[in-house]
Amino acid sequence: MSADTEFPPDPTPDDLLNGWGSLFDENDEDADTLNHNTEYDSDRLSDASDWDPVEVRDEEVPRVPPIHLAQTRALRDRLSSANKAERVVAILEHMESLDMNVPIFLDALSWGDDGCISNAKIQYARTALMVSEELPGILERWHKVPQASTSRHHHVRPQGARKALEKFALDCVANIMDRELEASAPIFRSSKSSLSEEGLKSFQFREVARQLQEESAAPNTYRLLHGAMCRALRRRGALAAADRVRQGLSRKHTDAWTKPLTVFLKAKGVSAKALDLLHVLGVSMSHSWSVRAYARISAHAMETVRLLILVLLWWLAYDNVNFAFRVFSQRINNQSHFDSGTTGSIFVKPFAPQAPPLRSDTLREQRIAGRLNPITLDEIVSLEVDAAPRIHSHIVNAVLRMLLDCPEFNIGLYSGKDNTILSPPPPVHQLPSGPLHITKQYVLGTVHIDESSYEGTDDLIKEWFRQLHLNGIDEQVHTGLDRVVVWIGDQLTVERLRGLWNFRCEDRNPYDRLDWLVVVFGWFHLLMAFANSLHRQYFGSTSGKGLRQAFALLNRKGLQSVQIKGPFHHHLHEGILHVAEAHILDCWKRVGKVSRLEDLRDRAPEELMALAENLVETYASNDAVEDLEAKMDDQGDEVLQHAIMWNRDVLYYIILHRAIRTGDVGMMEDLLPHLFLRFAGGRNHKYAVECLELLQGLHREWPDDVKRHIRENCWLVNLKGAPRTLKR
Repeated sequence: MSADTEFPPDPTPDDLLNGWGSLFDENDEDADTLNHNTEYDSDRLSDASDWDPVEVRDEEVPRVPPIHLAQTRALRDRLSSANKAERVVAILEHMESLDMNVPIFLDALSWGDDGCISNAKIQYARTALMVSEELPGILERWHKVPQASTSRHHHVRPQGARKALEKFALDCVANIMDRELEASAPIFRSSKSSLSEEGLKSFQFREVARQLQEESAAPNTYRLLHGAMCRALRRRGALAAADRVRQGLSRKHTDAWTKPLTVFLKAKGVSAKALDLLHVLGVSMSHSWSVRAYARISAHAMETVRLLILVLLWWLAYDNVNFAFRVFSQRINNQSHFDSGTTGSIFVKPFAPQAPPLRSDTLREQRIAGRLNPITLDEIVSLEVDAAPRIHSHIVNAVLRMLLDCPEFNIGLYSGKDNTILSPPPPVHQLPSGPLHITKQYVLGTVHIDESSYEGTDDLIKEWFRQLHLNGIDEQVHTGLDRVVVWIGDQLTVERLRGLWNFRCEDRNPYDRLDWLVVVFGWFHLLMAFANSLHRQYFGSTSGKGLRQAFALLNRKGLQSVQIKGPFHHHLHEGILHVAEAHILDCWKRVGKVSRLEDLRDRAPEELMALAENLVETYASNDAVEDLEAKMDDQGDEVLQHAIMWNRDVLYYIILHRAIRTGDVGMMEDLLPHLFLRFAGGRNHKYAVECLELLQGLHREWPDDVKRHIRENCWLVNLKGAPRTLKR
């Protein structure tokens, strides 16, 4: 970023405090300057001892070329280099005859005494020097004397006035930086509302950089520090640059950026000792400040969410959380230990057009009718058959994209890359994106309650409603009669809520019966269960074929057994995608009858699409598996059958993951029958029940407004508003 970089203008912060520079009026003018008759004769001072060169304002700089500059140019044009030295010698000899030398002459010319200040001829000569084009070159040569090629010591450079000029320059820079830092102090001071979401987000580094470069702030200081930082980045790395910038700013004037930085570090789990160390270095606030800040931020956020849930549709998600409590001085009653609790969040869409409130009376009536008419296995199979063409088109496109995205194929060299036939099929029902569809998350207070028991689940319902101020009698009546609240969690959370709901089905009032409650599992946990199902089915052995052999070849560690902690799912997900891509690319060589994938660039887009269809039918379909099973007795290939089954199942996993990333909730719903049958056949009965409950709700027990709310709000959330940034 260069010093003259322009940034887009942002709103100017209000209520900024003034620095010492506010004691002086920028419009004040010196009396002698205002009464002076000549615009360019700026050296007439009433008192030379009161003059400070640092306080000269831009208004005193000539705006048009002065006459002194024109005269100097004319004299220079008439002066030849041949007789320049002779004239200098003559002047020096004349000065000696007057008992003067160059230092005494320059001292007298430069406002030496009252007579030199008031003499008109000396004023004219002095001004000619001050505004001349030669002055910067004179000072530069005084600082760095040119080497004389005719000298016997041409390899030795004279010192000149280097020491005096550098000392003077440092004094000037120190005065300028001190003045500009005081003038720019309000930019770095935080307002009283800084400990809020809006206050923490209001500090923009680009806007601060733009303000610092303004003439009324610290343009010279910014240029100096920015240049030092850029040189340090190029030579010694970013640490030295950060240290230089830190040393250039006073700690008391930088709380506007140290406060957000401290909040960020605290959120990332930086220890108390580390925060206190950074506080001593002037980088962050103290640990005690961070604790108080989080308390204030939490209180402000809770007040906000309590108001929002009264006017907006909202839904809640919670899950267990584990903490490692460390102590540095262990005692019998003060030991490091590991403990569990529960944390929850409220979600709202504050910017989207608000739908009417969900009607609890309609939900109760629909539930009664749905329980009398549960969904059947034949209907689930019929739903899968109906969704099969849509799923098939996405599977074919997934196979085609693996080829097009392969580095060996190199789509940049493919002549038909812009053909519309290669475009993905339209989504079944894609969630909209944009600023209006941003979902806001408000984290509730973490509580020391175990959610794994029914008693803990009951306590959590009371605790969440207490934090939301919905635990009063009037609010309980309103919740039981009018509200519909969707609660989201993992399989255990949903199972406990549903079990508690069944236990209370005969209570006297709708609030205690939990008639207002609708439970939905989280799709992230379902995707994890799908990946674990593939792991169990296709793990194999190191000597045979399967994921175990592939993971050994890829040197993937920690994937030998299914785990629910740590980064296991992330590593398993990447491993599944890599193995699937390798299988599909090998099948492309088979259907294309080529030895290299780059040879497929010679095929037309229509031919590639036909080959993708052929690949799915031949190497990733139920028909291909059944054909091999029929030949198993005499000429069946068990390894090939295993590979085809893997291709078929993993492609469903890939399009489910892609649908979640792109927000295609219609495709996610189309995959529910297949997921139910897979979990039921794969002995994962808990998630089979969850898929069945979701199908029962979508097709039997939920009214249209509840189904629309769950599909468009509760399955996926978009915290940024941009496409492909959804969370499940």
